[in-house]
Amino acid sequence: MDDVPMVKEVGGVRGRRACILLAPNQSLSLAGNLWVFISLVAVSLGISVAFALAGAWMVIPFAGLEVLLLAVLFGYVYLEGTRREVIRISDDRVMLDTSRGSLKRPVYHREFERDSLAILVRMGSTPAEPASVTFSGPEGCLEVGEFLTDAEKAALVEKLGTCGLRARKEQSFTLQDF
Repeated sequence: MDDVPMVKEVGGVRGRRACILLAPNQSLSLAGNLWVFISLVAVSLGISVAFALAGAWMVIPFAGLEVLLLAVLFGYVYLEGTRREVIRISDDRVMLDTSRGSLKRPVYHREFERDSLAILVRMGSTPAEPASVTFSGPEGCLEVGEFLTDAEKAALVEKLGTCGLRARKEQSFTLQDF
C-alpha cells in the first residue's frame, strides 16, 4: 500500500511492538493561517471604512462581527488540524493518547489489554475501504482516527495487522437491548 502521510509509524515496527501517529492533513501552517486571516481582515475593514467615510457608518459594527467570526472559525480549524492520536503497541498493552496542539500532554489516555482487544472495522460503501475503526475490550469501546479518510483507515488497519492485531470486519453495527 502507498505511504499515507496521516498514518505514520514512529520508530518503525519491532515485531509485535510499534508506535503509530495519526494526524489530519494540515497543509497550511500557523504563519500561513495568520497571513490569510490578516489579509481578509484588511480587505473587510478597508471596505467598511470606505463605506463609513461615504456616510454609511452602520457598516462598521457588522464588519467587526465579521472579523470576530473569522477569528473564531480560523482558530477552530487550526485546533482541529493539530489533533493527534498516538497508538503505542507493546507486548501486553495497546495505549491510545489523544491530544491537540502540543504532543507533550495528552487530552485523553486509554489503555487496552492486548489479548482482550478486538478491533472492529465497519465497512463503508465499497468493500475494500472501512468507514470506521473501533478498539473494543473490557476497558470500553473507542473509535480511532475519525478524521481519517477511508483509504487512510485501510492503511491503519494494515499497519495494525503487521503488529499482529487482526481486525474483524462488520457490515454495520447493530443495537441490542439488554
